[in-house]
Amino acid sequence: MAFETQKTEAEIVAAAEKIAGSRMEVWTVGVADNVDLRREEHGRPTMWHFWTPESDDVANAVMEQLKAKGMQGYSGTDTGKGNLYITWA
Repeated sequence: MAFETQKTEAEIVAAAEKIAGSRMEVWTVGVADNVDLRREEHGRPTMWHFWTPESDDVANAVMEQLKAKGMQGYSGTDTGKGNLYITWA
């Protein structure tokens, strides 16, 4: 599990693209206020990366960009604010 804090939109997109490589379609992207609970919802995957972006708007913008590139989106049970994550679907 990897964590990076206070990243810009461009930095997060670049990092996520590097992690996913050419297999964007097998990854899931989402936003969560509590990444530990969200990870539980996904079954505690070992392939789990998350960032705390500069703002909720940045988190949502990154999520939309990654979904447009082929990642699956996930809607969980929390407010979906604060952190952006990717996981192997």
